[in-house]
Amino acid sequence: MKGRFIITILLCVGLLIGCQSNAERYGEPLIFTTGTTTGVFYSLGAGLSTLWTKEMGKRVASQASNGSVENLKLMSKGEANLAFTTVNIAYEAYNGEGTFKEKPYKEVRILGNLYPNVSHIVAVNDGKIQSIEDLKGKSFVYGAAGSSTEMESKLVLEAHGIAADEVKGNYVGFTEATDLMRNGQVHAVNIYSGVPAAATTELISTLDTKVLNFSPEAIKKMTEEYPWNFEYVIEANTYDKQPEPIITVGQYSTIVIDESVSEEAAYELTKLLWENVKELEKSFSIAKQFDPKKAIEGTAGVPLHPGAEKYYKEIGVLE
Repeated sequence: MKGRFIITILLCVGLLIGCQSNAERYGEPLIFTTGTTTGVFYSLGAGLSTLWTKEMGKRVASQASNGSVENLKLMSKGEANLAFTTVNIAYEAYNGEGTFKEKPYKEVRILGNLYPNVSHIVAVNDGKIQSIEDLKGKSFVYGAAGSSTEMESKLVLEAHGIAADEVKGNYVGFTEATDLMRNGQVHAVNIYSGVPAAATTELISTLDTKVLNFSPEAIKKMTEEYPWNFEYVIEANTYDKQPEPIITVGQYSTIVIDESVSEEAAYELTKLLWENVKELEKSFSIAKQFDPKKAIEGTAGVPLHPGAEKYYKEIGVLE
């Protein structure tokens, strides 16, 4: 009898722990995974978390991570509720492709797109590289292994007729890539970031380099075959020694949210984000590119969270 009583107590404790775990996942705090401590995602995420916590009366805790891919994996395991990512990663997670082939994450939802990440193919200005096609046989930095930059870089080269084994690939982040360029160890790098990109500014200002245009054929291929991409024009004089516009391709950085977050909470998160853009601009220059009218563009078929959808209907972005 005593044994049965103890088992009953243990079962009850187990149930309570399980309920507490669910409360932590779906209640407070909301966990917002961001990016590495040196990147835009990390600092912007901290700012947004502070704003949301203050205005909602509901704690939102930002958390550093390795970025877009890891963020979606953490969310899929119930270890986060919100995250920064890029639309291509959200697309792969939702559709069970790429790194999510074995385990799709169908519960991912879009809260809102923020700003375009744009491919800057920065190459040494040695007279031998006039176009992206000229990178065949050269040394090229794809980006950090497993990053959205690496994924997009491979699509860029493929769209210009360059197979992965036709360049000498390097897999490092922007800081390391800049050092490699300075040391003459690589010919080109993809700085995949918002415009203006600090790493691109640094490279062009300190080295004899230039940003290459995409070919019309490559732009057509990338925008038609990969629904998260769109043509992007970097305006003339955005960077030093850049008198002409540069034609490239971009996709949105986005905030994703698990479908389990309540409609009310998702609505408040969305509303507070867009109603405080001017305030965010004071601390984060990238916020000047935020536009609620573009918040649902280029989502590649990944659904909006109903709470976010409610807000966009209120402001006329959705019918």
